[in-house]
Amino acid sequence: MVVKEATKVRFINEEAAGISHDYVTFSFGENWKVYLSDLEESTIRHAENSFTTFTKLGDLREHTFLDLGCGSGLNSLIAYRLGAQKIISVDIDPHSIDCVTNLRKRFASGATNWQVVRGSVLDQNFVASLGAYSYVYSYGVLHHTGAMWKALNHAVERVRMAGGILHLGIYNQHKNSRRWLKVKRVCNRFPRTALPAFKASYILLTYAQLLSSFHSPAKYAQEYRTHRGMSVWRDIDDWFGGLPYEYAKPGHVVNFLADRGFVLLRLRDAGSIGCNEFLFRSEQSPDGHG
Repeated sequence: MVVKEATKVRFINEEAAGISHDYVTFSFGENWKVYLSDLEESTIRHAENSFTTFTKLGDLREHTFLDLGCGSGLNSLIAYRLGAQKIISVDIDPHSIDCVTNLRKRFASGATNWQVVRGSVLDQNFVASLGAYSYVYSYGVLHHTGAMWKALNHAVERVRMAGGILHLGIYNQHKNSRRWLKVKRVCNRFPRTALPAFKASYILLTYAQLLSSFHSPAKYAQEYRTHRGMSVWRDIDDWFGGLPYEYAKPGHVVNFLADRGFVLLRLRDAGSIGCNEFLFRSEQSPDGHG
């Protein structure tokens, strides 16, 4: 069988695609632009509440905040609203850079402590040039780089020693993870045919499950926003299109960070194929000892 390439490649992270050997046509940034097109204040409040509930932090006034893989920029905005001293938003996708730049203009036009920078978390020299931060945030990003553990190590190196916080979202390793990787690859190879078909099947199945459990699909979509302020429709596109794609068991992430002087403060276990959410604190002193 001859595989026909997609006629239009909207955006390719050449570095990530090259490492993972994946053919990538999906742009996270373009998906985020659709998400931001109808962003409301209530959604921002949902996202902020999710952040403070998980972290148990009422504000970030004592922190400098690095958002690695900022996407829409929503979490950078939360850091700004919670009073972070300094915010740096980083992404490789130019569409995401547009997103966070426009979001800042819309909701924080007077911000002088919020900078937007384009670059790759896989580029050690670039990441090192960003400096060290007391709070490094990277949710749902590092597993899309094509070299997750390398990217995670670069993120770790940006956390200020002794008391610095690392906040992560990493896809959970699940019995269906490999199966989903195959689906994602098909959707990127044949985006105009496979993606709509897979999405339609998924939505119909979810719709049927909700009806059988006496849940309203419309109410489900509305309540979905209360979880990190996300959109169920945008997450569906992200889920089918998002490549590269890696995953890890919670214990693997915890052990990786423990070896680098971090202690786990909090874990929200996905329990399925979603993201496990981690909050770590650096216990390492500047001389490299615990």
